Amino acid sequence: MNKILITSTDWGHGIIAKGLKEVIGKNHITEIVFIGIEPFSKVSYEFIYKYFPSFFKIVFGFSEIKILKKLFDAYVERSYKEKIRSAVRRQKPDIVINTYFAFNSSFESLQSQYNFRFINVFADPWTFSRILISETGENLTFDKHSLERLKILEPKAKGLPIGWFIEKKYYLAQNRSRKLVRKKLGLNPNLFTLCVVSGSEGTFNIFKILSTFLNPRYKIQVVILCGNNSQMFNVVKTLKSLSEKIRGPKIVGIAYTESMQDYLRASDLVVGKAGPNTMFQSVATLTPFFAISHISGQENGNLKIIKRHRIGYVEENPRLATLKLKEIIENPKTLNKFQKNLRILSKYCQGSEEKLLTLLKP
Repeated sequence: MNKILITSTDWGHGIIAKGLKEVIGKNHITEIVFIGIEPFSKVSYEFIYKYFPSFFKIVFGFSEIKILKKLFDAYVERSYKEKIRSAVRRQKPDIVINTYFAFNSSFESLQSQYNFRFINVFADPWTFSRILISETGENLTFDKHSLERLKILEPKAKGLPIGWFIEKKYYLAQNRSRKLVRKKLGLNPNLFTLCVVSGSEGTFNIFKILSTFLNPRYKIQVVILCGNNSQMFNVVKTLKSLSEKIRGPKIVGIAYTESMQDYLRASDLVVGKAGPNTMFQSVATLTPFFAISHISGQENGNLKIIKRHRIGYVEENPRLATLKLKEIIENPKTLNKFQKNLRILSKYCQGSEEKLLTLLKP
């Protein structure tokens, strides 16, 4: 039995960390340490993420430049190395599994001194730059496609295609009737249900399609998961009031929730930004995903995964996205075509558990 330290952040990387701990916690002594993001980076990222996600295309382009990786590593080591050293001293791990790329260089510099095995889990499935790669550790990629990209960027780096890590409760939701889950959540079990997801911090790009739901002809219900964004939650309250006045669809606003698997399973379609965790959580609950926005550069590959695996729709043009939603609402049976592919991809991701346990054997 190994002593394993999992490191992460309070962003989406934490979802991956929780999934990892569920897999290995019964077989190994496991601890998750959440390390706070450096304040300037946190504020800057969240502001751009919410209001200008297309700007990340420029940032992503710079992160592809090899010489800038060295400058980046030097910067993040100044921010995180002592915090990471403290966690390693305290936990004395045999193995470190890291989910946030900015911690990699600190672990690499401490690896020989503290004698631990280092595993780096990618938090982006298909589109990633060289700053995500550990040159000395073992890199866990989503699939063979991402492993090929890894080898192009860093030919000597070790890599293993493994799937995606999320909590088991999402897979368990597959076995529950959508109608019964709706009833449990206080929703009408017989209405077509949409779930609009804005991401862990909420992104205002989803406002592009909200007007679609203000139509008294649509006998549907719309659940809007706002994450930690209180501003968005207040806007949804206003939307709900407007819909009630015109006797339109039932609008339900939900702030941050630990029962996201229930809302996804209760829905016929999930609509939102193409973040990898939300996408794979939807897959695990066998619910088609409609991507209406993404972080440019960083999440380009997620759009390709939706198209390649045929697990939903991609349409970022607000007018065309609105037309597609109307088409789906008027003919919900068109969503049935995605079920087979959702099951295939869900099964592949579930296989990450066995692969990881095998990897951790002495």
